[in-house]
Amino acid sequence: MTKRTVHENPWFSISLTEAGEQRWYRVERADSALLIGTGDQGRFLMIHGVRDTTGTEPLYEFPCGGIDPSEDPASAAVRETREETGWEATDLTPLGSFVEAPGISPSRCFVFAGRVSPGGEASLEPGEEWTPVTVSTERLKALIAEGRVQDAGTLAALALHSARESADSWRTRR
Repeated sequence: MTKRTVHENPWFSISLTEAGEQRWYRVERADSALLIGTGDQGRFLMIHGVRDTTGTEPLYEFPCGGIDPSEDPASAAVRETREETGWEATDLTPLGSFVEAPGISPSRCFVFAGRVSPGGEASLEPGEEWTPVTVSTERLKALIAEGRVQDAGTLAALALHSARESADSWRTRR
């Protein structure tokens, strides 16, 4: 079995593994951290904007980004939230993690819930044109039903969040 890198850039690399006639490619990239942040009125902090990979319609997603080598996942969630929205995150609770695309990559996304409050200015990377917005639970459900939340990480994070809320509710009824 042989493995070699066939593409590399600052965000990810692609490796080719060959074993006899079998060949497969894998995307190697840093794990990521995502924050489901809620403010004083219980509204969710999201980013709203266009990604060049999803068309011209602005979509909604939770702040998320790569974990730096010297960083723990919670610190990355706080940093990414600040960078993408300018908001500050505190009181983080880990909700779990998931493999983002198991057929092509082992990278994991670590999900946190936390409190958010307005801070300073976002420090977006070139190509990122995000606007921070807050949405109610009802509006978030409507956005999902309308297909305006298409980010798999956001949808998976919401599943973890919902499972945690259900488990907490069940425990308090016992």
